[in-house]
Amino acid sequence: MEYITYDKILLISIFFVPGFIYLKAYRLFFAETNTDFSKDLYEAIGFSFLNAIVFSYPLYLIHVTQLLSKHPLVYFLIVIFIVIIAPFLYAFIFQRISKKKWFSRFLVSPTKSAWDSFFSNRESYYVVVTLKSGRKIGGKYGLKSYSSTFPNPKEIYLQEVWKLNEKNGFENIMPQTEGILISESEISTIEFFI
Repeated sequence: MEYITYDKILLISIFFVPGFIYLKAYRLFFAETNTDFSKDLYEAIGFSFLNAIVFSYPLYLIHVTQLLSKHPLVYFLIVIFIVIIAPFLYAFIFQRISKKKWFSRFLVSPTKSAWDSFFSNRESYYVVVTLKSGRKIGGKYGLKSYSSTFPNPKEIYLQEVWKLNEKNGFENIMPQTEGILISESEISTIEFFI
């Protein structure tokens, strides 16, 4: 009977775990369809191997110098960084780089729609939503507002509803309102104002 040793656990951690952490972190930053484990497995293993290659020299050094027996806390902090923190940082850095204008010259943006790209900025705007019926709704899209992301149906929650004048100008906030939720099936256009 084969016993599970610390070395085997470490190998599994280094060659399997980082890929799954990267994929989960990636899905926090980019709207993604839910995929099944069998489709993620090869991508996760491939990413884990790339991560192991990037950190191969530090891994070699901590084992040659027997850091585990001399400084176990430092050893475990390094392993935690390699296995957990670095994959999360890769996803975060990729998300930041993908928003740069020069990125689109070389690669396709991982953002699934203009809707997701715009609302991911999390900025505040006054909006006029024109419904398919022709009715116009004024409101404020702020930090307490929400918009759905891919692959969910597009919905927008405006934290404030404003009365509009004849020229679609914002007059005053509607009293006793907690905002409004509007679904994609009702929206014709959305105009944003600073």
